[in-house]
Amino acid sequence: MRGLMVAAAGIVAIGLGTVLAPTAAAVGGPGEYSRCESFRAPWDPQAWIRDGASDKIVLSPFGAGEVYCTSWHGMTGGYQVDPWGNKHWLDTPWLGPLTNKIYVWNPETF
Repeated sequence: MRGLMVAAAGIVAIGLGTVLAPTAAAVGGPGEYSRCESFRAPWDPQAWIRDGASDKIVLSPFGAGEVYCTSWHGMTGGYQVDPWGNKHWLDTPWLGPLTNKIYVWNPETF
């Protein structure tokens, strides 16, 4: 019974800590996008070199320009701005070991 009370108190403390955490603690979180230079077009030879592990390939009609990305706990997300100022998500299809390497332009705007 005593162990159950300690476990319940721990769960309540964790829950309250999560709910009451200040928003400033989220700095560097998944919502902050910045201009990203690590995206390359598939025809760029540098995109396929294994030493460039941080380089990502973007399949887009606009090449690799105007890409904004964020990285959070190893997961990278991004979008691309077309010449008319519309934002398009860059989706990551599941491709086994290349899943976090190739990003596909989504024609839908947000």
